[in-house]
Amino acid sequence: MNHAFQSGNSPKSVAEVMTTDVVTLNITDTLRLADDLMNLAKVRHFPVLHEGKVAGLIDQSDLLHASMLSVVRHREDSPRRTLGTVAVRDVMKPATTIPASMTLNETARLMVEKDIDCVLVVEGDGLVGVVTRTDVLRGMTSL
Repeated sequence: MNHAFQSGNSPKSVAEVMTTDVVTLNITDTLRLADDLMNLAKVRHFPVLHEGKVAGLIDQSDLLHASMLSVVRHREDSPRRTLGTVAVRDVMKPATTIPASMTLNETARLMVEKDIDCVLVVEGDGLVGVVTRTDVLRGMTSL
């Protein structure tokens, strides 16, 4: 057993490292709002909600991709203007969700297997936190 994943006698859970003060987007929000929030909040991942339930995830690479497409498709408009016309639901991807009780070891393995940088922590249908690769690494290195 790897002791880096331990807190006391039991494996450290994602609940111990997750971010709970989460900024979210609604599926009808625009990519311009997502871009503004990313710049203001200095975060790279946003859970997307629909009627209070997790609907997907949007991240910095999704915005970059959408911005590049807008430049190619709408040369006469600025990328920022075009982002104001695209809804988050049109570019979000499915979110990987986990329970708060999942261990850091299990979470790290899942993130590597799925090649993802972020998982959403849920209880029932409700979002309770976000865990990134950085959170997992910090949790594994703090004893």
